Amino acid sequence: MKKDSAFDTQVDHLAHLSKAIGHPARIAILLFLTESGPSTCQAVVNKLPYSQSTVSGHLQKLKDEGFIKMKLHRTSSIYSVEKQTITTLHKLVQSVFKLGPEKKQLSLF
Repeated sequence: MKKDSAFDTQVDHLAHLSKAIGHPARIAILLFLTESGPSTCQAVVNKLPYSQSTVSGHLQKLKDEGFIKMKLHRTSSIYSVEKQTITTLHKLVQSVFKLGPEKKQLSLF
């Protein structure tokens, strides 16, 4: 039976953003773009152990969810990290799990 109350808005937003980066390839792409700066799809393909179609699909998902942005440059698309989305994810994790700047650790019990 479904409960009548919805999850907290912050919890919903955190779950949505987490799902968007819930694949190791997407995290690898974000790390590559963070370290290398704006790059083409081909540059990502050349650096990571994924096919062009896999990288394209993951880039599209990251773009759709606001983790990266794309600019057209002549015949290429240039991708870069949208740092505001990463910051939002960070703040949501801190807020939802009540983690302060003193970096409290969660107790499992």
